[in-house]
Amino acid sequence: MKLPLSAGSPDSAPELAKPSLPATWLILHALFCATSMAVGFRFSRLVVFLLFLPTPPLNPAAHLVSLVSPPVMLASSNATATITTTTTTTTTVTTTTTVAETDNAHHQVHHGPVFVGRHAIRVRKWPHPDPSELLKAHHILAAVQNAQRSSRRRGNGPPRPVIAVTPTATSALQAPSLTSLAHTLRLVDGPLVWIVVEPGHRTDAVAAVLARSTLDFHHLVGPEAASTAQLRMHALREIQRQKMDGVVVFADENGILRTELFDEAQKVKSVGALPVGILGEDEGTKESFMQAPACDEAGKLVGYHVSDETVLPADRSDMLLSSRLEWAGFVLNARVLWESGASAAERPEWVRDLDAIVDAGGAHLDSPLALVTDAGRVEPLAGCAQAALAWSLRSDALREVKFPHEWKFDAPLVNAASRQQSVANTEDGH
Repeated sequence: MKLPLSAGSPDSAPELAKPSLPATWLILHALFCATSMAVGFRFSRLVVFLLFLPTPPLNPAAHLVSLVSPPVMLASSNATATITTTTTTTTTVTTTTTVAETDNAHHQVHHGPVFVGRHAIRVRKWPHPDPSELLKAHHILAAVQNAQRSSRRRGNGPPRPVIAVTPTATSALQAPSLTSLAHTLRLVDGPLVWIVVEPGHRTDAVAAVLARSTLDFHHLVGPEAASTAQLRMHALREIQRQKMDGVVVFADENGILRTELFDEAQKVKSVGALPVGILGEDEGTKESFMQAPACDEAGKLVGYHVSDETVLPADRSDMLLSSRLEWAGFVLNARVLWESGASAAERPEWVRDLDAIVDAGGAHLDSPLALVTDAGRVEPLAGCAQAALAWSLRSDALREVKFPHEWKFDAPLVNAASRQQSVANTEDGH
């Protein structure tokens, strides 16, 4: 009689170990990963949801649609939402969900997960129930983004004050141009002072525009019958006398300025040049062209584009001074105008003193290069003429036309009888 072998006998055959739960999960996970690579989305998560949910849904197909479809916001009142999803096999599954009315006064919003690729993104509830507070938050974000864009264009650090110089004279363009220019200057990010110079005396029209602008301004009076160049020089003398610190921008009343010009002006160290477009008439010829600094491959200034076809070298000062360059295309550091102090000692030797310019006879006051002795030392800005940052309108004919006083009607209102009579006369004339 043979005794049965005990379980611990060395002669007994080894019993195969049952696979553990982690090993089974790894096998399933590998199978799911291979399936996911074939079908293009996370198949394992959908299968796990369908197999291991404690309370499986009544309609598995509808649950599958809810997992892969975008979230649907369901209102708190009785409503019926219809979700239609078309799969890759052109099978359309439609499910209808009815939400019962709740006692809560606020609208309840139900959000589900959003699947973008293989990652689930949870959609949170509406950030704030008060739309006005949400609008304030959007305004704060917009202000921060604008400040970041401005600092990226002009560099780090707080912006230097901008000093806008505008010589003006009574003409048909005066009130419209100054009004448009005031709106542009109000968009400048940072402190700004507007210097407006008139010949002979201050006019009420200019004073009204300055008062409505809400800007810090200086309303100056230049010599009687002074030219635009002399008025501009009078403003520079005022900057020199008061030792105003900042960046000087020449905002003529016949000019159109982009806000990017003021950001580029923040980069100037002494005197800088910017691209400017010319519109209208030039010496009797109607044309439009650009004036801008010309640079080599290293970004160093080598000349100036005085027109589309002409580039004058920087060492030909005599030709450049007579080429009628626009002041709107130049900016300068206000400290180079000071006569005394530490800033005057640091002023480059190639920057002329204002008294030296006037003593020279003022023959070239119309050219901004009269401020320097070496035109090749001027700093090219705006990526050396990538795009125009200002435009100058040249039209002497508009300055000579007659225009209504203060651009408004002073005549009394026309009554109904006279208006009917004028209409009848007009019809008879036709």
